[in-house]
Amino acid sequence: MATRKERPLFSFGIIADVQYGDLDDAMNFTQTKWRHYRDALYLLREAVQHWKKENKVQFVLQLGDIIDGFNTRRKNSENAVRDVLQEFDGVPFAVHHIWGNHEFYNFSRNYLMKSPLFTAQENATDVEEVVKKEADAAYYDFSPYKGYRFVVLDNYDVSMCGIGRDKDSPQYKQAERILRQVNKNEELNSPEGLVGVDRRFVMFNGGMGEEQLQWLRETLEVARQQGEKVVVSGHVPVHPKSCYVMCLLWNYQDVLNILKDFSDIVLAYFSGHDHGGGYHYDSGNEIHHVTLPGVIEVPPGSNAFGTVDVFSDRLVMNGVGQLESRVMK
Repeated sequence: MATRKERPLFSFGIIADVQYGDLDDAMNFTQTKWRHYRDALYLLREAVQHWKKENKVQFVLQLGDIIDGFNTRRKNSENAVRDVLQEFDGVPFAVHHIWGNHEFYNFSRNYLMKSPLFTAQENATDVEEVVKKEADAAYYDFSPYKGYRFVVLDNYDVSMCGIGRDKDSPQYKQAERILRQVNKNEELNSPEGLVGVDRRFVMFNGGMGEEQLQWLRETLEVARQQGEKVVVSGHVPVHPKSCYVMCLLWNYQDVLNILKDFSDIVLAYFSGHDHGGGYHYDSGNEIHHVTLPGVIEVPPGSNAFGTVDVFSDRLVMNGVGQLESRVMK
């Protein structure tokens, strides 16, 4: 007798590093892969159409770098954002936009706070303000389904990246101290002379401040008290085995220590930033670290996005194109 197919509790879409721009194709930062700036918009459109046709995702995590930094040189940043956001017009699901380094190449933090890319405000009805946070915080949490909490981090809280932080701000000054202590290059985006995980100390990465780390710990504590399972996401990876080490969060160990303390409830950490993608199962803590491939460097004819089905005992990644499908128990 045929058994009825098990249905997920809920599902969500996931995509990273679209980096759209009305620009000709060009090589990436390391001169190893082509970036297809215009095609990226069509790949985003394909992803959105896929989710609409599936008719099951409750929300989408857009993991950052939705437009490319080169837009600012063409004074085309606002047009580029308008073009990508139009792809989400009228969709039957929420979209959570995370900020990456390319958002800050184009816009200041104050600008982003007032823009449609600031979804902490847009999804305020979902956010339980059980833990107080800074007034200009871009990190937040929401619960899409009873017993589950999603935590969205701001990996460029402490940063020198682009025009994100004002140069007089404590966070910018702290970032400069952190970088210059380790990176002795004149060009702070260069990892020259740095070895191993120290190669993460470049300007296109960032860190998380003490207030955010404390907020993360307290938010996870509340989730534990409420019997919730938690999925964490941010633009930048936090496990050195889930990405190229040059793409790691500066204070990744601080985040890993917190996740370890709450490994009984934390299921996974999703990120982008490293366009090659990556995956590591931290078996000691039973946490899945998933780094999504970047749409911007997808070869012609492919794509890189997915739908995650959430079951009571597992997450199932249904990947499209370069994003590998996997069952995460």
